Amino acid sequence: MQKIYEVAGMLCKNFVGQISYTVALPDKYELLKIGFEFDKQRYTLADLTDEVVNEIVTELSKYEELDLAQFENPKDEILKQAKTELQTLAMLNDEFIGCIHRQMTKREMIFTKDSATEGCLPIENIEGVLKVTILAFNVLMDETPYQLYVEVE
Repeated sequence: MQKIYEVAGMLCKNFVGQISYTVALPDKYELLKIGFEFDKQRYTLADLTDEVVNEIVTELSKYEELDLAQFENPKDEILKQAKTELQTLAMLNDEFIGCIHRQMTKREMIFTKDSATEGCLPIENIEGVLKVTILAFNVLMDETPYQLYVEVE
């Protein structure tokens, strides 16, 4: 495998949006691998100070179905339920080739002409312009690091 692209970044707390990276594939390939990973998916006990818990409880109390006041120990519920949610979407030459909506902090999208990772489509001609979009639905903590890479064969 030859790595042809790699980028890393940091996301800030409460970011919701999309970040797209465009990579010109310099040749025609038999295999394409897109790797993505991030950290800080869930709070730890150390992260959940009384101030943070109160802030979350206050914010969610605006929504009846999310009101944490109904729980005896909101901190436990936050530890179980709250998560940073980042997904990856890939397009090749402006055509959809895959999207992974799984709660994983490390994932790979692998494409060949005969097979592809679940949630992705096999690609007959791996060449042209690749666009990978990170879809951010929720980021819990400041300085949430991520890394994206593209490998070919």
